[in-house]
Amino acid sequence: MKSIHGSLENEIMNAVWSLEENDRNNGNINISVGDIVDFINSYGKNKAYTTIKTVMDRLVDKKYLQRYKSGKKFFYSSTDSREKTAQSAIKNLIGQYFNNDIRSLINVLEKQCLKN
Repeated sequence: MKSIHGSLENEIMNAVWSLEENDRNNGNINISVGDIVDFINSYGKNKAYTTIKTVMDRLVDKKYLQRYKSGKKFFYSSTDSREKTAQSAIKNLIGQYFNNDIRSLINVLEKQCLKN
């Protein structure tokens, strides 16, 4: 699976994961486009329903989300956990920028942390 690059794709995936984590605690894991719009817009954003739906459908095509129908409504869920997706992204990052040398990545992270 390739890394997610779009900012809105990242916002949507983080919203899905957050809602899934919350829903697991409540026993309900049906996440609609409207739920994602409400979640994202609750942070002061102003994203249109159609924009969110289009990007969520693209995330289905990219296999980050799965879509299923319950009654007359469509719902979405992530195909992998936040942690598994992050691990895959880090692995790709190490390969792409550090020639598969994790020590090089750690050195950069250490320098960055000391800088701040």
